[in-house]
Amino acid sequence: MARPELEAASFSLAMLAWIGTIVCCWLPTWRVKEISEHTFIWEGLWNLCEADKFESLKCMIYNSRPVLPQDLQVSRVLVVTCIFVTWLGLLLYMIGDERIWCVSSMKNEEKIMMAASVLFLGVGLLLLVSVSWVTHNVILGIANPQIVSQSKPEMGASLYLGWLSSLLLLLAGALLAAAHMWCEAPANNEQPSRSEGSGEGPSSDNSRA
Repeated sequence: MARPELEAASFSLAMLAWIGTIVCCWLPTWRVKEISEHTFIWEGLWNLCEADKFESLKCMIYNSRPVLPQDLQVSRVLVVTCIFVTWLGLLLYMIGDERIWCVSSMKNEEKIMMAASVLFLGVGLLLLVSVSWVTHNVILGIANPQIVSQSKPEMGASLYLGWLSSLLLLLAGALLAAAHMWCEAPANNEQPSRSEGSGEGPSSDNSRA
């Protein structure tokens, strides 16, 4: 693939990952606990919800930090950071993209694009750490024999979405880095102008003769 195709694919993946991270942060389904046959407790980064199969969903915002588990406290900060930094990376990409600004040559285009690539890779790792930590604690809770089977936590949809978003960010950063490290930029079409210039020489000589 040429550089423009890799850049476009990288931007699309990063945009999808950014939207997925926002949804992952907003959904209250990081951990799911089954209280009874029809009642579930959803733990999110911002609120705690009680879901019933036959009734409406009831949610409450965390009033104090001690109520929120430590892994979710740290994940809240990390995910919000990921959303902001991913937006910054997308902004850098648009600044460095010559097709958006209709500039044929930009002095700092390579540096700006590589900075966006580093941001995508760093955010992907940061989001991966956050989701992996919560997943690890969920697995420990499932394997704990002291916890009743009905009260054992389960992985929620937000964790799966977080895994997917982190992989998309890592792939976007890798593609953008590959586009500027191993792929050559499309050459400017200067050949016609040179041929025209060389063609003008003989004609002028003939006219003088």
